[in-house]
Amino acid sequence: MSDLVESLRAVDGAEARVIAHLGSLDFTIEYVRDDLASLYSDQDLESAYRLIMANQVSSDDFKQLIDESIEAQTLFFENVVVFVFPSARYEAVFASFDRTDPFPVLDIIDAADRS
Repeated sequence: MSDLVESLRAVDGAEARVIAHLGSLDFTIEYVRDDLASLYSDQDLESAYRLIMANQVSSDDFKQLIDESIEAQTLFFENVVVFVFPSARYEAVFASFDRTDPFPVLDIIDAADRS
């Protein structure tokens, strides 16, 4: 996982916030930016994990409907961009970044693919 973390953190124009491995039953935070570490409680992280995994389960149905695999799910918020990279059934990598203009979406996806 550290290669992926380093690849994602090295993308120009993308300041990483949190990168985590999401397993079918639990999660592991691989990187959290120092200024954000105290903002999230264990309960906040657990809630976020459950919501993301629920979305992963439902996206399997959509993926089958359009007969395409999902390379990355991307969520754009006012100040944050979130990527979820499915790696296996009900497993994924979560990566969030500060939103900038322009934001290097394809560079992030390419960095994840290379790792």
